[in-house]
Amino acid sequence: MPSTEAIQKTLSQGSKKSSKKYIWIAVFLLLLLGGGIYYKFYSKKDIVSYQSALVELKNLTTTVSATGNLEPTNSVDVGIEVSGTIREVLVDFNSRVKVGQIMAKLDTTRLGSSVASSKAALTRYKANVAEAKASLIYAQSEWERVDKMYTSTGGNYPSKKELDEALSLMDRAKALHDAAVAQIKQASAELAANEDNLHKAIVVSPINGIVLERKVEPGQTVAATMQTPILFKMAEDLTKMRVILSVDEADIGEVQEGQKVQFTVDAYADKKFSGTITQVRLNSEIINGVVTYDAVVEVDNSNLLLRPGMTVSASITTGVLQNVLCVPNAALRFTPQDGKKQSEKKVKESAQTSYVWILQENKPLKVALKGGKSDGAFTVVSESTLKVGDSVIIGINKP
Repeated sequence: MPSTEAIQKTLSQGSKKSSKKYIWIAVFLLLLLGGGIYYKFYSKKDIVSYQSALVELKNLTTTVSATGNLEPTNSVDVGIEVSGTIREVLVDFNSRVKVGQIMAKLDTTRLGSSVASSKAALTRYKANVAEAKASLIYAQSEWERVDKMYTSTGGNYPSKKELDEALSLMDRAKALHDAAVAQIKQASAELAANEDNLHKAIVVSPINGIVLERKVEPGQTVAATMQTPILFKMAEDLTKMRVILSVDEADIGEVQEGQKVQFTVDAYADKKFSGTITQVRLNSEIINGVVTYDAVVEVDNSNLLLRPGMTVSASITTGVLQNVLCVPNAALRFTPQDGKKQSEKKVKESAQTSYVWILQENKPLKVALKGGKSDGAFTVVSESTLKVGDSVIIGINKP
């Protein structure tokens, strides 16, 4: 019968063999798991599926984008030329008015007093003229009598001194008469001015139109000093409006009178409106260092959907190119990961040259081209080895 020591030795040897077996199994499983992970994340990395599009002949419509605001074709600021307190306002926002219709009135108490005072002064000066005229007639008659006597007596009677005094009195009477006449003219001018101010205290509409803005309330004081206070803003006809577009200096060379414009406004985001450019202004506008030029677009607003001040996002049609070779803009933006550095370097060396990528033997191959005008989605190919039907890469399919 085996001893206890022999049995323990035998059991110890079996346990060591079993442990080695389990270790090898664990190593095998780890290798298997690592191989699977490598296959999943690395072995497929080199297998890339590309999205492509064809180089084709297209009719391309070129456009320029711009923003601006709507305004009436004929708007008028209605002001007042005299100072005073507003007594009455007879129109409101959106009121339709006719030429000559009263819109507001000033308190005319002071102006009326000025007119009455001017009339009284004129009456007084007219009386002064009558009195001065009578004095002049008497002085002329007296001088003629003295002169006749002096002549007939051969200068013996009256004396030369008396003759000179008569002449002096006549001249003084004439001067007083002339001064009185001048006072009448001055008083008449003052009366006319005061009557004109009284007339201007009533504000009337200069056009047939609609009130867009009212800037005054009854009881408000207006001061017509260096600048005429504006009480109302009016538009003659809202069925015809215009858009003032701000066109970037880089695009203004392509914008001309007669070009068609399509635009949208925030109030009707799904609706497109149209118009025609009637003027491209030479004067520039500089805002925050950006140079723009104004283009005026005439718009039909018969349905009265558009309102003054609305913000406009516009597209100006600058040309239509027929049957030209085009590539998608997405192809010009695409660069494969392993070709990125090379592409960037060559673009810097030739700023006028663009690049697209085609598949050759399942690998991307860079092709240079000179691009022309674009409609935002496609660009005209002006010079390249590309031809109709070539397939260009526009993206990578995600696994």
